[in-house]
Amino acid sequence: MNIRSFFKYLPVAVMLWSGAPASAEQAAARLLYNDGSHDDVLVINYANGVVTYRLNERALNIVRVGRPKLQAVYYYEPKIFSEAMDLYRGRNYEEAKPKFAECETAFRDMDTSPNNYASLAGFYKMECSRRMNKLDDLSSEMEKYRKKGLSRETHLQQLEVNTFWEAVRLKDWERLDRLAQAWHKRKVTGSQRAQIAYCHGLALEHLAKKDPKRISEALNAYNRALSADFTASMEIVLNAANNALRVYSSDPEVKLAMTLWKTEDENPNSGGHQRLLEANTLVKLYKQAGFDKITPLLPEYNKFLKYSAPKGDNAG
Repeated sequence: MNIRSFFKYLPVAVMLWSGAPASAEQAAARLLYNDGSHDDVLVINYANGVVTYRLNERALNIVRVGRPKLQAVYYYEPKIFSEAMDLYRGRNYEEAKPKFAECETAFRDMDTSPNNYASLAGFYKMECSRRMNKLDDLSSEMEKYRKKGLSRETHLQQLEVNTFWEAVRLKDWERLDRLAQAWHKRKVTGSQRAQIAYCHGLALEHLAKKDPKRISEALNAYNRALSADFTASMEIVLNAANNALRVYSSDPEVKLAMTLWKTEDENPNSGGHQRLLEANTLVKLYKQAGFDKITPLLPEYNKFLKYSAPKGDNAG
């Protein structure tokens, strides 16, 4: 090694000899070169397009490579991330979150590299907070998060959608209403559409306290949240259904329709009567889908089961 190379690798060598490696973990990765070749390596650090690595755990030589030789870095999924994702997919967010946090910390020295597992773990750590409705945690994590390593459009767009949850946290209902309208025509995933609709429903429900006419808009928003991603966004579906039933239960026109049910004064064409039938359908759907076993309905909502549409009536 000539004197120039010695000084080139000296900073990395000093970190290793001092017991303070560039990363708590070395990331297994495949380096793809522009000449079509590749190397399977252990990445120590990634900065400004330059990868610092060793060929294997026993290798003493520390190597750096960047453009024009380096085309891309493909990271192999670490075990800690796989374990966290298994918990996440099983909706065990409480246990998944600390594993994501551990992974984010372990590979932080690669967090500016595209699709690295520090950035991905940090993203899913925030998703755990969101799905558990821990909005203070989500807000704090968003402030610290470095998104440079994310490249997938859906991930980057979710960071934008988190603005809706921040507005919910701050109870900024008018801003949330404006946000939802601004996003109305944007192309988003089913999960993101469900989130936007749910947050908008919360805003409209609160705005209806000043303008009761907006209560029907709140119900429509909750219904959109229910249908946008019915099988995957379980937390949204459960909350939207329960919130909608809360609205139906407190609606004066629905209460009147219940009082007039099957009397000579019953008016099947009234808005209250139609919403009563909607509430009946929602309770049936909730129970048939097995949601009641996950989040039991409040006993008072079972009253809606008595108000079924006559057979042959499409309203039910």
